[in-house]
Amino acid sequence: MFRSSSGVIVALALGAMSFGCLVNQPPEVTVGPRPNPLSVVPGGEVLLELEVMDPDGDEMQYDWVQIPAEPAGHFSDAHARNPTWIAPQVSETSTFNITVTVTDNEGGGVLGTSPPVLVRVQ
Repeated sequence: MFRSSSGVIVALALGAMSFGCLVNQPPEVTVGPRPNPLSVVPGGEVLLELEVMDPDGDEMQYDWVQIPAEPAGHFSDAHARNPTWIAPQVSETSTFNITVTVTDNEGGGVLGTSPPVLVRVQ
């Protein structure tokens, strides 16, 4: 009787190729993004608190943006973990969301969105 062992060889080869390969886990936001204060006047400063961890211990990069994009406020450093945001000049009371995309150097990522920040006209 003739028995083929090619299926066993393929299974062993695939198992050997995946042995030791770790799957990257994306960063996890544990706190925030949390703006402080939630209400400012045009030109007012908002501190952005973010606590994030990467289960694999990978280095992380941050990319902060405001929504809507116009009128544009200003981040102290749009690539820092905890930047400040200077509220834009507005002609009427406006609401902005601040978002951050956190990526690790292995391609994992997560999006965090703040509660609305109210910019009041004086």
